[in-house]
Order: sequence, then structure tokens, then C-alpha cells
Amino acid sequence: MDERQIDAAMKRALEPFERGPAAENPFKIQQDLQVMMQDLVGIVRDGREMQQALIALQELQARAGRTGVTGHREYNTGWHTAQDLDSLLTVSEAVARSAIERKESRGGHFRQDYPDKDPAYATFNIAVRRGADGAMQVLRVPIPPMPEELKQVIEENR
Repeated sequence: MDERQIDAAMKRALEPFERGPAAENPFKIQQDLQVMMQDLVGIVRDGREMQQALIALQELQARAGRTGVTGHREYNTGWHTAQDLDSLLTVSEAVARSAIERKESRGGHFRQDYPDKDPAYATFNIAVRRGADGAMQVLRVPIPPMPEELKQVIEENR
């Protein structure tokens, strides 16, 4: 591995200690993320609210870059939470972007603005990945045809 990359990662990981207790509280950011996702990307969803969630996620990402902690590295839950925020925010953005793409209601996914099932959505999965520029890309991945032997089992058990 490149020693410069290792040094940069270690520096980033320890920055919350340098900022100290006057900086953003990682527990407060985590709580704000949980409340926002429940309110705007919860069980009953709406496109307008999910767009608001994407804006809120950018604000939370900026706050996460300003976290501060005190104490030592051993058993420091504040520091661990500060380290976890990037992953929590990444997953939250992927969930929001996927939910925005799914313009129907099916199973545990309910859209107020798209209350009906759309048969086309049963033909693909929605996937999210980082593009070369670091931005999330939402993709529709075709579902392969069901094998005949599985179709037969399903038909026999109807």
C-alpha cells in the first residue's frame, strides 16, 4: 500500500480528537440522520420528501466532517460513531436514491405519489454504485428469467 494513503487515512481518522468537544457532536448527527430518514424516507414515501432528504443528507455530510470527540482512543463510542457516520450517510443516500427511482408501490415500499404496482418494476432490480466521479449512479439491472424447474415448483404449490 502507498504510505501516503495510510498516513492520510490515519490523519482523517484522528481529526475528531483535534477538533474536540466544541465541534459537532457525532451522536447528535447520527440521531438527526435517523429522524430525517424516518420522516422523509420512511415506510410511506413521497418523491418530494425524498428529494428533501437528499438535500438534508448533504447538510449532514458537511456536519459529519466537523465532528469532535474527547477522551482516548480505547472504547470511545463517540469516536466510533464519528467514524461510522460516513458509512451511515452513504447507505442512507443509496436508500433514498433507490426509493426515488422506484415509482410504484409494492411490498414494503409504498409511494403516496405512485400508489399502484407497475408490472415493469418486476422485471429489474434497482442497484446503486459510485461512478468514476464519486457520485452515486442508480441502475436498473434486469432480472434473469426464472428457470423452468422453479416455475414448475411454484405452479405445483399454488
